[in-house]
Amino acid sequence: MKVLRLESPEAVARAAADRLARAAARDPELVLGLPTGRTMVPFYAELARRHRRGELDLARARGLNLDELLLPPDHPESFHAFMARHAWERIGLDRGCCDIPDPAADPAAECARYDRAIAAAGGLDLAFLGIGADGHVAYNLPGERRRRTHVVVVPAAVAGGVDVPAPWRPLRAITMGLGPLRAARRLVLLATTPEKARAVRALVEGPEDPAWPASLLRGHPRFDVLLAPEAARELRSRPGGEPARASSVLESVSGR
Repeated sequence: MKVLRLESPEAVARAAADRLARAAARDPELVLGLPTGRTMVPFYAELARRHRRGELDLARARGLNLDELLLPPDHPESFHAFMARHAWERIGLDRGCCDIPDPAADPAAECARYDRAIAAAGGLDLAFLGIGADGHVAYNLPGERRRRTHVVVVPAAVAGGVDVPAPWRPLRAITMGLGPLRAARRLVLLATTPEKARAVRALVEGPEDPAWPASLLRGHPRFDVLLAPEAARELRSRPGGEPARASSVLESVSGR
């Protein structure tokens, strides 16, 4: 794990975009694991700027979303809607080469289909991740260690006040399990806000613990953790910038 403390959320977005641009230049047909959430809005905005300037070519890449809420397909809070607003064609992806769980399908059948789609793509080359305040990654929630795509009931604290129509309550989601994430060839996690600081500390400095699901990825051999100052504020560093656990490399980096 390589942990980078950057100067701002914007610097985190640029660093993540740099990693994607380099990966796409090496392999134009790479398979991406794509997240949603507020942390990702600046990241996708940076990718869109680079695409418009001709600095990023994702025309041959494939995208697999990490999860989707079980809401009506036209619901404005669905991850379909988020990706249409912020990513997909805006960053240069061919929508026909992108997949996301279908909330209108039978959930069990859709989980099985999505696992087949991940396998058919050859797994993820590069997965971008956020982290929840409770340590969840995708919608792998505390206490879970499920490897395959599955359905979860989204806790109210995680749902963030989504207006869920009565027939769709309680709010549920289809999520990739930890298996495809652990098998991804590279992981890049972004965290920028103070409520993520405890979860970041559990990821970087704690043991692998199902109570903090992101920590179950900490042994991945190619894992970059990109942090804005507020998200890194609970990390315990030794003099010289080394973190408490020697398995991570902690660097302070200025953004461009």
